[in-house]
Amino acid sequence: MSNWFAGIGLAGSGLEAARYGLTVVGQNMTNAATVGYTRQTVQQAAVDMGTVTAVQTGRGSLGGVTVTGTARSTDAVLDARVRSEHALGQLADTSASQLVSAESIFGEPSDSGLAAQLDSFWKAWGPVASATTDASAASTRTVLLRDASTVVTTLNSMSTSLSNLVAGTAQSLSADVDTVNAAATQLAQVNGAIAIGTATGASVNSLLDQRDQLLDTLSKTGGATTTIETNGTATVTLGGQTLVTGDTAAAVSVDASYTVSVDGAAATVTSGTMGARIGALTTTFPSYQSSLDTVADALSSTVNNAMAGGYDQNGNAGTAMFSGSGAAGITLAITDPSAVAVSATAGTKDTSIALTLSQSALEAGSADSLYSAFIGNIAASSAAAQQRSTAQGAVSTYVDGLKQSMSGVSIDEEAANMLVYQQAFNASSRVLTAIDSMLDTLINHTGLVGRS
Repeated sequence: MSNWFAGIGLAGSGLEAARYGLTVVGQNMTNAATVGYTRQTVQQAAVDMGTVTAVQTGRGSLGGVTVTGTARSTDAVLDARVRSEHALGQLADTSASQLVSAESIFGEPSDSGLAAQLDSFWKAWGPVASATTDASAASTRTVLLRDASTVVTTLNSMSTSLSNLVAGTAQSLSADVDTVNAAATQLAQVNGAIAIGTATGASVNSLLDQRDQLLDTLSKTGGATTTIETNGTATVTLGGQTLVTGDTAAAVSVDASYTVSVDGAAATVTSGTMGARIGALTTTFPSYQSSLDTVADALSSTVNNAMAGGYDQNGNAGTAMFSGSGAAGITLAITDPSAVAVSATAGTKDTSIALTLSQSALEAGSADSLYSAFIGNIAASSAAAQQRSTAQGAVSTYVDGLKQSMSGVSIDEEAANMLVYQQAFNASSRVLTAIDSMLDTLINHTGLVGRS
């Protein structure tokens, strides 16, 4: 008789397994649009029925099915690749964005940019050289000083804009550090909960989803790398230094020279948004500022050296037209048109110096040639960065598709699974009904034949 009731238990296990399966399907469908959710699947195992003889004699188990757990549909190798590709993607995207911002400061080619202003300035020396009267000399020199002032103002403005770009990027880097510290602290807490849950046999699937989202943040922001331990916790390194291990998180900081440290130990961050910003702050933007300073100094030295050997309209020895150094420091030192020294001989109307300066743009190492090369370098760097961003974006999209196909929830697939579990539930119900009918016959109807 015990085998009859064992059959009821068998059917009951089928009902319970099907019910649990429907619950998991419902969980998946409910979270189909939840960011970071990983599709879950039911893990089932058949219960051993024992030998046929044991079952026949009532000493064996009639088996059934048992739910052994709920697994996340994920691949650790693919997840690691996704994080790596997204870190490179953030590096490429941020670098391209920064170069576009730098390129916009100069706005070349343009009819009103610095290149056009320098051209206008050099051409203004021509009328000064050809002026034959005091009135024409005064008017042409006034135009010259106006053009010189325009060039100086533009150089000052460009330098200020570069400084502002540096300051904004530094603020963004500081925000990235805050993001990394917050994510690391949360990950340490999640790690602790995962370790406890794993040790006690509790389901930690939702915690693992939280862990993966935090790891995505750390990789995209700081280019962090991850090792998943056997108990499901994550060990994270940032720039070669351990950031998170178990339930402990280190503190990330950045100093005035943009050196990143993890608990005081220097970390070399070369990926993620932090890597892009550090590269711009330590290499790209200083290089641009230096190139712009070189343009300003070339302009100043060319004009000042020529005028130093000449005489102004009043016969006085020439003085510098420009003072200060670099694009930020250059200023116009002359405001009086008559002080422009273009005569090689004192007390004459000689304007040979002006004629020489009118041809200065064509000389090797001139401010114009330096600026042209500088703008060409920015344009080439920006174009290359945008190409890298596009290419890396395609790779990131591809690996995202691979992950989505494995970990994402498909409503159609879940609907099919729902039908499978529904039919399994119905089948177990029919088995239970059949056993009930057989027991009813055995208990209530056996031995009644022939009774009146």
